[in-house]
Amino acid sequence: MLAEYRKFTLPGKAHLHASVKVIPTGELEVFIKEKHDELHADFDELCFYSCGRNTELICKEHAGQDKVRWHIDLANEDARELAKLIESAEEEFEILMRDL
Repeated sequence: MLAEYRKFTLPGKAHLHASVKVIPTGELEVFIKEKHDELHADFDELCFYSCGRNTELICKEHAGQDKVRWHIDLANEDARELAKLIESAEEEFEILMRDL
């Protein structure tokens, strides 16, 4: 059970760079290099909303509430890759817990 790391260039004029860490215990960490922002979320706090060529990744305060803690825009392809990483991490963790 290892964390997965990816680097994405965020769409927009600023061309910000995000380092993303997907932790199989159900956590996501995002570091925006140029802003020195560290963003954290549990998988169940995340939502993906696609709009045109971009997808907005939103972290809500608690699952089911409307209060947004943070959000970033991703290219659709990057968002799909991240969603697959999260899904794989959840499956891996579930298998590990079943085996214990």
